[in-house]
This record gives sequence, structure tokens and C-alpha cells, in this order.
Amino acid sequence: MMYKKFICSLLVTSAVWTAAPVAAEPVKIDGLAAVVDSRPILDSDVRARFQVVKDRVPGGVLTSTIQRQIVTQLVEEALQVNYARKQGIRASTQEVDQAIMSVAGNFNTDLNGLKQMLAGQGVDYNTYRQQIENEILISKARQQVAQSRISVTEQEIDDYLQSQQANGQNQAEFRLRHIVVRAADVAEARSEIESIASQIGSEQDFINQAIAHSEGQFAIQGGDLGWRKANELPRLFTQAINAQTQGALVGPLQSNAGFHLLWVVEKRSQDVALQQETKVSHLLLRPNEIRSDEQTQALAQQLYSRLQNGADFTNLAREYSEDQGSTLQGGDLGWVTPGTMVPEFENIMNQTAVGQISEPFRSQFGWHILEVDGRRQNDISDQVKRRNAERAIMAQKQDFVLDNWLSELRADAFIDRKGQ
Repeated sequence: MMYKKFICSLLVTSAVWTAAPVAAEPVKIDGLAAVVDSRPILDSDVRARFQVVKDRVPGGVLTSTIQRQIVTQLVEEALQVNYARKQGIRASTQEVDQAIMSVAGNFNTDLNGLKQMLAGQGVDYNTYRQQIENEILISKARQQVAQSRISVTEQEIDDYLQSQQANGQNQAEFRLRHIVVRAADVAEARSEIESIASQIGSEQDFINQAIAHSEGQFAIQGGDLGWRKANELPRLFTQAINAQTQGALVGPLQSNAGFHLLWVVEKRSQDVALQQETKVSHLLLRPNEIRSDEQTQALAQQLYSRLQNGADFTNLAREYSEDQGSTLQGGDLGWVTPGTMVPEFENIMNQTAVGQISEPFRSQFGWHILEVDGRRQNDISDQVKRRNAERAIMAQKQDFVLDNWLSELRADAFIDRKGQ
């Protein structure tokens, strides 16, 4: 069923299963897989998670190795949810509702339709709702940790931009698989990663070794990191893979988090896109206590007729426009970049040819008439470049920072794995 993979991929990102199993057959006794602090992880939770990831597990069988990786995943998720709650992080009812309705909207259905889809997969709606809430909590916690622990200096941004310029603004993207062995004991970890590397001759070998031995969060997916832009990967990784072709084993690489192996699944280049900017002027009329919305629309239509008959847009905007920010400039908004204006305004602006005047249209602010004075393809401004550079540097540092944070959570928690 085409919607199954979508819902499953959403659930597997960072959720904690806490209710009934997905498996259709009844289970008389629900065993205990692990305890995280005082929070139990049940065998039914493991089976439920396996049903979610089954299509993405090589062989599609719940082996003891897969079960161990699922328990690890559930333990780490429970640690993060516990941390979020201790920090006072909350997911409001509205946030959860919006997330659920966003999923429903992707399938062009309503809440009842989504409930039916979930029921068809054996997923209880209340369990699913708890899943979504946990995902929001984890996302907020990770953002908070990243923001508090990662700093980016102006010098780092300058160096990054200079490096990008020197490298021709390389926009290569890589699809990678990743194995990490954490270095509690450096010599032992090095020996283990070398042993793992010696058994890898193909991508399938890498997948098998990732599932069996990796301590990374994507181990159960064979270490698949998906597509990552080169400038968003840790520099340790990019320096090692830039010269590699697909189907290449990279490593071992040593970092503060441990020892790493990478498999370059695929590599592609991405052209630098120019940003379209539109020079636009507008005239805004707002309904008020004296003038109703219908009267405001009628006035806008009258002014539009005058413009069509040759009236000067600048003069009319100075006389009639109620946008305080642009009235004195004759309605001139300057060069507008995508995403700056409300959707109604941006849609009409994009549909209006250069030198043309739009018919009156409504937005949340009132009735607008706009004139498009020009368009250009322009590279992003220095300010946006610096912001993008900052985000890329943050992304480079984030994986290692969050790995260290998870290590701290594990060290500070009571974790009891049953039968492992």
C-alpha cells in the first residue's frame, strides 16, 4: 500500500512506543526488554517498532541482532524524552494536532481518513499520537542542546566563506552509510573498527556490519545517512570522501566520538541556484470602522481603473496607501526576495509581468494593488550567505555534539537491558 512507507518513515525517526503492539496475533505475556530509569520498554514495544521498520531491514526478519539494535534505539529515544520533560520542554496539543493534520494533508484526507489508514496497518491512533508528541519533544530537546553547546564565531564564518570560494563553492552531495564504534577504550575501539573494516568488501557487507556492530543512530538501517550536502558534513568526513568515488570504503577515521567507517553509496553535484528578486511597489487600503471591507474593495477598484487610464502609481500610492512603511516612497518596496511577503502577495507578484499593474487583491492586511518594476536573477546577499555559512558550520558540528550528549545521558541514567 503506497501510504504505508510514508507513515512508517515518520514513526521511525525518533519515537518511543508506549502502548499495544502492532502485531495482529494476541500475546499472552508481555516481557520486559529494558528499563530506562523507571521507564519500562516492553517486548511488545520492540515488536511494534519492528513492524514499522520491517520494510527497511535487510531480510525483513526480527533476528537477535535486529532486536538488539531496536532496543538500543528505543533506549536512546526514551533517554531523550526523559531529558526533554526534565527540562520543562513541552509539546502543546496544538503542535501535535498540526503535525497530525499535516500528515493527513499529505494524503489529501482528513483526521478520520488518517485514522482509517493507521487502523489498516494495525496502529492504534492513541499510540500514534503519543509517537508524534515524543518526536516533537525529541526534536526540541536536540535543538536546545545544539544551540546551547555549539557556537560559531565570525572568524569561522569568514574562513568558511573563503574556503567555499577557493573550492569553487563546491555543492557536491553524498549518500553515505556510516559505522561508529565509540571509544571508551581507545585501543579496544581501534581494534574493533579495524576488524569490522577487514570484513567489508561490498555495500551489503557494510550494511551487515553496521547492523551487527555500529553504535550509530542509523545502525538498524544499515548505517544509511541519506543524502547530505558536503558543506553540512563534519570536516573529518568531507576531507576523507571528496576524492572518493561511489562504492568506496573510507576509514577508519578517529574523532572525539570514536572511530568511523564510511561507505560512499553515491555522489552528485548540485548547481548553485540564483535567487530571483522582484522590484515591486504597492498600494494598500485597510478596512476600518468607517469604511467596510466592501467599500474598501470598491475604492481599490476605482484606483485600479485610474491606473489603467494612465494615472501615476507613485502619486496615487502617496495619496491613498495606508502602508506606513512605503507610503512616503510612493509604495516602493524595493527588491523583494522569495518568502518575504505573505503568500497572497507573493503569488500575485510572481504572476504579474514587469511593467504591469495587478488587479486589486485581498490579504490579511487589506486590499492591495501592486506594480512590478523589474526582475533580476541575483546571488544571495552577503548577509544571507553568512547565515547559510553559520547553518552549515552548525550542521558540521551537530552530529558529534549530539553523540556526546547521548553518551552523557546513557552514563547518567539507570539502564537495564534484559537478556542482553
